[in-house]
Amino acid sequence: MSFNRFIGIFEKKGSQYMKNSPVHSMLFHAALHRIASMLPLVTVLSIFTVGCDYFFPPLTGDKIEVEEAERFISRNKENQDIILLDIRPKTQYDSVRIENSINLDFTQTDFPEMITRLDPEKRYILIDDNGRKSAMAFELMKEQRFPKVHYISGGITEWVRSGYKTVK
Repeated sequence: MSFNRFIGIFEKKGSQYMKNSPVHSMLFHAALHRIASMLPLVTVLSIFTVGCDYFFPPLTGDKIEVEEAERFISRNKENQDIILLDIRPKTQYDSVRIENSINLDFTQTDFPEMITRLDPEKRYILIDDNGRKSAMAFELMKEQRFPKVHYISGGITEWVRSGYKTVK
């Protein structure tokens, strides 16, 4: 629909209701033209917003693949509100880990208590050996009302197999 046709439809309807009041009619037409003049800006902003999700997609679910996790982590290295929790035992964590990850051993009996000390407003990405314990820790964190928590499918094993950067 063309811009002029769009304006024409509303002008016709507005004129029917405003024919007895020239002042209201004039205000109606001025407001209509003002709104219509903003349509190109709204269109551009809509395209830009959609484009942002295309170029910088948010995490799409609770369980995320290593490719998606790597992209997200590398884009958000400086973001203090995103925490990568490596829930493997310390010996495994010390042998190979993702840079800037924090170790919180899932096998420790006080793991549920340690979770309660975390900030529930931050976003957590969980990683373990293969994704199984991360899924359990994910459920535990959801029960503790952590709204922004995800776990990496395949764990550190899949991360290393995919050739993504690790530190020792």
